[in-house]
Amino acid sequence: MKRKNGDGTVVKLSGNRRRPWACRKIIGWKDDGHPIIRYISYHKTKRQAEIALNQYNADPYSLAEKFTLDDLYKEWYSIQENEKAEQTLRAYRIRYGHLKAIHEMKLTDIDVFTLEGLYKSLDVSKGTLEDVQTLVNLLLKYAVKRKYLPVTSLNLSKSINMPVKKETKQNPHSVISKEDIDRLWTVQPYNEYAKIILVYIYTGMRYSELKNLDPADCHDNYVEIRQAKTPSGKRIVPICSKIQAILPIIPVPARTTFDRYFKELLPNHNPHDTRHTFTSMMTEKNVDVRVLKAILGHRLPDVTAIYTHISLDMMLDAVNLL
Repeated sequence: MKRKNGDGTVVKLSGNRRRPWACRKIIGWKDDGHPIIRYISYHKTKRQAEIALNQYNADPYSLAEKFTLDDLYKEWYSIQENEKAEQTLRAYRIRYGHLKAIHEMKLTDIDVFTLEGLYKSLDVSKGTLEDVQTLVNLLLKYAVKRKYLPVTSLNLSKSINMPVKKETKQNPHSVISKEDIDRLWTVQPYNEYAKIILVYIYTGMRYSELKNLDPADCHDNYVEIRQAKTPSGKRIVPICSKIQAILPIIPVPARTTFDRYFKELLPNHNPHDTRHTFTSMMTEKNVDVRVLKAILGHRLPDVTAIYTHISLDMMLDAVNLL
């Protein structure tokens, strides 16, 4: 008998397996139209797989008896990959790493005491701990939405006595001096990383934006940012004539490699300081705040700005003041 849409299917897997029959369901769709498939369980016979799928459809919560936190995270993350920018995904991966102690724990075994003990054991700042708790909440909400856990599971975080963590003193971002920028210009003819840093300084782009830039989105005097965390982040970034003169640049390396070369050239700064430097230089040139925010990908400051058309020519005029 043919199953109803959404009830899942039973399939026989290839190869020599002890349990070749699997029951599975479609849980979402990728941007390219391909389905995201969740394999529920594996069995020796087709009949066993059909029974298991029927039981699951009758009582989805039964899956949590075998479902681990890692199973849940992998399924949830596969959906986020189609919706979130790489910078956000990287943050999710880092936060999930702090949950390593309970990765293989069954969902039904994770309770208030488990989470309290985990949070107390983490040697992290208050901000990082809050980020980890936020990820746990996202996973719990997803588990409830998928009916892997009952809705009462959403109360877990509300019942936790969070440990008191000291705020870590963050290094404030600072503006790169004119002397340091001049030095970068001096060494850029034979130092490709100096060129990359100059591109960051004179465009205000974030590390991930330049790193993930598609060559097809690069034009003579502007680039198009198509992937961003917010709608305003998707934008056109003008390329001033100074930077056009030193293009092309080599591909931006992985973050750890880039940070190392960055520190060799600017030991008293971090990569995000380039964005602050761009903002400072533009402000010194009295660039209209609406134009500046459009270039940086910030939300426009007021309602009237929404109705002001900020053209590429306006942005180019602004960056060519630098």
